[in-house]
Amino acid sequence: MIYISDEPKLSPWGAVQHCEIMNTGIYSVDTASHGGIMIEAEYAKEILSPEAQKVGFYENGYLNFEEDCDADVAIRELLDKNIWEIPDKVNDKEKFESNVNNSIKRWNPEYWQSREKRLSEVTYDKRYIVSDFSIGKPIIVDTKSKTLSFYLYNMHGQLYNLKNPEVHKITAKTINGLIKRTQDYFRYRKTEKVVDGYIYKYLMNQSQKEQCGVKPEIRFSNKITETNDFEQAVRKMCEWSYENNFHGSNEEKENGRRQRLQYCDNYLKDIKAEVNSSKSNERKSLLQTLKENKNKVKQPENIKKNVNEKINLR
Repeated sequence: MIYISDEPKLSPWGAVQHCEIMNTGIYSVDTASHGGIMIEAEYAKEILSPEAQKVGFYENGYLNFEEDCDADVAIRELLDKNIWEIPDKVNDKEKFESNVNNSIKRWNPEYWQSREKRLSEVTYDKRYIVSDFSIGKPIIVDTKSKTLSFYLYNMHGQLYNLKNPEVHKITAKTINGLIKRTQDYFRYRKTEKVVDGYIYKYLMNQSQKEQCGVKPEIRFSNKITETNDFEQAVRKMCEWSYENNFHGSNEEKENGRRQRLQYCDNYLKDIKAEVNSSKSNERKSLLQTLKENKNKVKQPENIKKNVNEKINLR
């Protein structure tokens, strides 16, 4: 939907002398004495967070943000929502954004804290990301458990460590260490690791990414699949490995495909069996615990008395 609106002629700070259109219905204005950012009320309620709306004030159909302290909250929201870009006339865009953040921390700390909390809850929308980590060596990134699992293949393109991959847990200490390294450009270039790109893209929240001085990239890698289903992730990874790492003729590959990929089906069946067995044992364990506790539970004297009375009546 395209909205058509007129530039404001009057602001809470007086007659508008200069107006910069930041986006449809969003204006940065100057007056003879002051200025700020004005957002049409209808737009503000739709695009700004409730915390940001509390910082501004409504007047004459606009949500207004005063330039000295509060306008940076509006700028931060517009940047976060990707509906405004720092103009090219700003020579140092990173410094501009840093100044915006520092201003908010000083003058609107409650908004900053709410934004930090909101961003810390944002994670990648798929749980399993499967990629070609290096030549023929696939990796599964688990965005929920925050792990990187590495797999190896044989000459038939089969993952021989499917049951026991090399697993790396990405902890808060790992992430904080990466943030610290990226803040020193020259040090980071010496200590850069291939996994940094995966950690940055899939396992860091937005707040953590913003603290990085260098933005690690995933290099020389092809994504195999991304899904919320572990079985699908494993199956796609095994099929990909077979297609790309089988050493033999195309005829041998096609004729032996089903047989050579059977190990994948067997693995997934074993996983399901283990899960079902574990659930069954948990139920048995709970039942056994209740049976053992039955005679240990002490009944209050009045309950004992009532029970005895009922027995005597019979």
